Amino acid sequence: MAATASQLKLIYLDHHYWRAECARLALFMAGVPFEDARMGYEGMYASGALTFGTFPALVVPGKGVLNQTQAIARYVGHLTGMYPSDPFLAAKCDEAIDGLTDVSDLVTDTMQERDPKRKMAWRAALVAPDGRMTMLLNGLETLLKQNGARPVPYVAGSSLSVADLAIWRAVGWISSGVIDGIAPTYIQTTFPLLWALHCAVDQDPKAWTPVFNSLLTVVIYISKEKH
Repeated sequence: MAATASQLKLIYLDHHYWRAECARLALFMAGVPFEDARMGYEGMYASGALTFGTFPALVVPGKGVLNQTQAIARYVGHLTGMYPSDPFLAAKCDEAIDGLTDVSDLVTDTMQERDPKRKMAWRAALVAPDGRMTMLLNGLETLLKQNGARPVPYVAGSSLSVADLAIWRAVGWISSGVIDGIAPTYIQTTFPLLWALHCAVDQDPKAWTPVFNSLLTVVIYISKEKH
């Protein structure tokens, strides 16, 4: 999408990772114009927008740059109406995104292991019944159970939030088969509410499904060997 001077600019890799996707999809679903600036590492570091040296980054015209997942999600949530006005429910959204960050960090840590056997053993330990990743995902499952929304088990209240979009994409990532050593059925068979939320968002008519799913196949699934 071509940018205008008044448009937001979301900067990230050409990947559908949850850290950027929750904001990207919220803006898309709400019809908020934005530049979807996808680029390589060199382009991101040259952009001058990485305040903390991390990504994604969101350039807000006339105001400045946001450069942390939680801050971007919260800001975009306010813009799109996908962030609760109730302080407690808003905090539950933050809690869910923080929990997903912890899950992602676990997987990222394993990517530093160069020995394939040790990497697989590490990941097997994470997803064991008493593993750290299982514990964290149980926490997210509990958030959905405590909220009690029906028929869709949202994180906070009875409507879709940026936290739900983050969970949707993270569950899709973990269940895609791109993370060697973590079975695609791991979440589906262990965390029914997380899986139900993922499926509900997948079927949302406002989401960019056929194009998105096509991009998902091309952009994400081919990177398996890098993980």
